[in-house]
Amino acid sequence: MAILRIGGIMMAACLLLTGCSSFYTSIAKDTVMVKKINQEAQPAEVEYNGVLSEDTLRSLSVSAVNSHYGHNLSLEDVQFEGFAMDQAQIKQLLARDGRQYKTDQSFLVEYKTQLAKVSKGIYILSVMNKYNATDLYNVVMNAADGDVIGISKVDFVKTAVKDKGSRALRLDELAIIAEPFIANMDGYEPDGLELDDTSLYMIGEKTELRYKAKGTDDIVLSLLIDLETRKVTGFYKDIMTALQDIVNKYAYRIVD
Repeated sequence: MAILRIGGIMMAACLLLTGCSSFYTSIAKDTVMVKKINQEAQPAEVEYNGVLSEDTLRSLSVSAVNSHYGHNLSLEDVQFEGFAMDQAQIKQLLARDGRQYKTDQSFLVEYKTQLAKVSKGIYILSVMNKYNATDLYNVVMNAADGDVIGISKVDFVKTAVKDKGSRALRLDELAIIAEPFIANMDGYEPDGLELDDTSLYMIGEKTELRYKAKGTDDIVLSLLIDLETRKVTGFYKDIMTALQDIVNKYAYRIVD
């Protein structure tokens, strides 16, 4: 696995996209938008600049996929692509508002706590089953400690719809599905969260359900729910909730 350093915001958006299946085959590794880290200069087992080694990232990402999706994949069963975003690049992405840059720096205050958690940046890894190219997952980890802050199974779909209002009953049903999953997450309690009922992102057969910290407007957790199986199939937390929301605005056709 080669860890690549992101050099363009739109590439970052594509990497973070829930269903961006085309990225992995359409973007060449040697494109001028990315810069390879010199692997010969860095022993694989050694941490550098306070971030995790590649071997550790590989192991953690496979463990996350096995844990969340009930697989028993080994390192020999999968192929990897890995990308890094440092904190400056994360701030660049946060500065995007719709398709325009924010002209003030208020977002730095808004996301101060979340940014502090990823002072060393994040890693975005794709984990693909060698024996089934459609069995593909995105895993996002804190570069400093390997905490999984986002995981999803890539769906080969191109369009998402933002569905506003008139879905109270459906939201209640989705909340019932989500509660046991939240209860099993470290650092989250269902009673400390409020469902954001202003909108839903519909991504193929999945819905992205968003939660606010109770008593605030801060989105702190997003869950992906498969409408067919009625199961939680992925999540985003901490800074990833904000990044994924921005990516949704860029990558999907939004229908009011």
